[in-house]
Amino acid sequence: MTPSDAFWLLPRTPRTPGWARVFRAQPGSWGVAPQVLEAAELALSELVTNAVRHAHAPRGREIGVKALWGGTSLRIEVADAGSWAELEPLAHQPDGEGGRGLVVVAAMAARWGVERRAYGIGKTVWAEFPVPGGST
Repeated sequence: MTPSDAFWLLPRTPRTPGWARVFRAQPGSWGVAPQVLEAAELALSELVTNAVRHAHAPRGREIGVKALWGGTSLRIEVADAGSWAELEPLAHQPDGEGGRGLVVVAAMAARWGVERRAYGIGKTVWAEFPVPGGST
Protein backbone atom coordinates (compact mmCIF):
# COMPACT_ATOMS: atom_id res chain seq x y z
CA MET A 1 0.00 0.00 0.00
CA THR A 2 1.33 3.43 -0.84
CA PRO A 3 1.46 6.15 1.80
CA SER A 4 -1.52 8.48 1.86
CA ASP A 5 -2.22 11.76 3.57
CA ALA A 6 -5.03 14.23 4.00
CA PHE A 7 -5.04 17.81 5.28
CA TRP A 8 -7.78 20.07 6.60
CA LEU A 9 -7.52 23.73 7.55
CA LEU A 10 -10.10 24.62 10.19
CA PRO A 11 -11.02 27.92 11.85
CA ARG A 12 -10.15 28.30 15.53
CA THR A 13 -13.65 28.43 17.07
CA PRO A 14 -15.40 26.54 19.89
CA ARG A 15 -17.10 24.37 17.22
CA THR A 16 -13.85 23.22 15.64
CA PRO A 17 -13.32 20.04 17.74
CA GLY A 18 -16.70 18.77 16.52
CA TRP A 19 -15.89 19.67 12.93
CA ALA A 20 -12.55 17.84 13.19
CA ARG A 21 -14.44 14.58 13.70
CA VAL A 22 -15.08 14.44 9.95
CA PHE A 23 -11.45 13.27 9.96
CA ARG A 24 -12.80 9.77 10.69
CA ALA A 25 -14.02 9.33 7.12
CA GLN A 26 -10.60 9.68 5.48
CA PRO A 27 -8.61 7.05 7.43
CA GLY A 28 -11.70 4.86 7.30
CA SER A 29 -11.52 4.98 3.50
CA TRP A 30 -7.88 3.85 3.73
CA GLY A 31 -8.99 0.71 5.58
CA VAL A 32 -7.67 1.68 9.02
CA ALA A 33 -9.04 -0.73 11.63
CA PRO A 34 -11.98 0.64 13.64
CA GLN A 35 -10.20 0.35 17.02
CA VAL A 36 -7.21 2.33 15.70
CA LEU A 37 -9.53 4.87 14.14
CA GLU A 38 -11.43 5.34 17.42
CA ALA A 39 -8.22 5.90 19.39
CA ALA A 40 -6.94 8.38 16.80
CA GLU A 41 -10.26 10.22 16.69
CA LEU A 42 -10.28 10.66 20.49
CA ALA A 43 -6.68 11.89 20.49
CA LEU A 44 -7.40 14.25 17.60
CA SER A 45 -10.38 15.70 19.45
CA GLU A 46 -8.19 16.39 22.49
CA LEU A 47 -5.42 17.98 20.40
CA VAL A 48 -7.82 20.20 18.46
CA THR A 49 -9.52 21.23 21.71
CA ASN A 50 -6.12 22.21 23.12
CA ALA A 51 -5.34 24.25 20.00
CA VAL A 52 -8.68 26.07 20.25
CA ARG A 53 -8.30 26.80 23.97
CA HIS A 54 -4.60 27.60 24.24
CA ALA A 55 -3.21 28.73 20.87
CA HIS A 56 -3.82 32.43 21.30
CA ALA A 57 -1.88 33.91 18.42
CA PRO A 58 -2.15 37.35 16.85
CA ARG A 59 -2.08 35.76 13.39
CA GLY A 60 -2.63 32.32 11.97
CA ARG A 61 -6.02 31.72 13.51
CA GLU A 62 -6.52 28.49 11.59
CA ILE A 63 -5.73 25.02 12.87
CA GLY A 64 -4.16 22.53 10.48
CA VAL A 65 -5.19 18.89 10.87
CA LYS A 66 -3.28 16.22 8.99
CA ALA A 67 -3.62 12.44 8.77
CA LEU A 68 -0.81 10.31 7.35
CA TRP A 69 -1.22 6.63 6.56
CA GLY A 70 1.65 4.37 5.58
CA GLY A 71 0.03 0.97 5.95
CA THR A 72 1.57 0.12 9.33
CA SER A 73 0.64 3.22 11.32
CA LEU A 74 -1.65 6.21 11.33
CA ARG A 75 -0.17 9.57 12.33
CA ILE A 76 -2.28 12.58 13.15
CA GLU A 77 -0.97 16.13 13.44
CA VAL A 78 -2.54 19.33 14.73
CA ALA A 79 -0.72 22.56 13.89
CA ASP A 80 -1.42 26.06 15.16
CA ALA A 81 0.34 29.42 15.31
CA GLY A 82 0.33 29.56 19.11
CA SER A 83 3.56 30.00 21.02
CA TRP A 84 5.99 27.12 21.19
CA ALA A 85 6.04 25.26 24.48
CA GLU A 86 7.27 21.95 25.74
CA LEU A 87 4.03 20.11 26.35
CA GLU A 88 3.74 17.62 29.17
CA PRO A 89 0.70 15.72 30.42
CA LEU A 90 -0.51 17.28 33.68
CA ALA A 91 -1.01 15.35 36.86
CA HIS A 92 -4.65 14.36 37.30
CA GLN A 93 -6.62 16.94 39.27
CA PRO A 94 -9.81 15.23 40.54
CA ASP A 95 -11.69 18.53 40.85
CA GLY A 96 -10.23 20.11 37.70
CA GLU A 97 -12.30 20.70 34.60
CA GLY A 98 -9.37 20.50 32.22
CA GLY A 99 -5.79 19.38 31.94
CA ARG A 100 -6.44 15.79 30.88
CA GLY A 101 -6.11 16.18 27.11
CA LEU A 102 -2.46 15.20 26.80
CA VAL A 103 -2.92 12.43 29.36
CA VAL A 104 -5.59 10.97 27.07
CA VAL A 105 -3.34 11.37 24.01
CA ALA A 106 -0.42 9.70 25.81
CA ALA A 107 -2.68 6.80 26.85
CA MET A 108 -4.18 6.28 23.38
CA ALA A 109 -1.13 6.74 21.15
CA ALA A 110 1.97 4.57 20.87
CA ARG A 111 4.04 7.76 20.56
CA TRP A 112 3.33 11.47 20.58
CA GLY A 113 5.29 14.69 20.60
CA VAL A 114 5.50 18.33 19.69
CA GLU A 115 7.76 20.11 17.22
CA ARG A 116 8.27 23.62 15.98
CA ARG A 117 6.58 24.54 12.72
CA ALA A 118 8.57 25.82 9.77
CA TYR A 119 9.80 29.40 10.03
CA GLY A 120 9.30 29.40 13.80
CA ILE A 121 5.58 30.17 13.71
CA GLY A 122 3.75 27.92 16.13
CA LYS A 123 3.91 24.21 16.73
CA THR A 124 2.67 20.84 15.54
CA VAL A 125 1.52 18.24 18.05
CA TRP A 126 1.43 14.72 16.64
CA ALA A 127 0.42 11.22 17.72
CA GLU A 128 1.09 7.83 16.13
CA PHE A 129 -1.10 4.74 16.20
CA PRO A 130 0.35 1.45 14.98
CA VAL A 131 -1.94 -0.89 13.11
CA PRO A 132 -1.76 -4.49 14.34
CA GLY A 133 -0.81 -6.72 11.44
CA GLY A 134 -0.48 -3.72 9.13
CA SER A 135 1.69 -4.00 6.07
CA THR A 136 3.14 -1.52 3.60
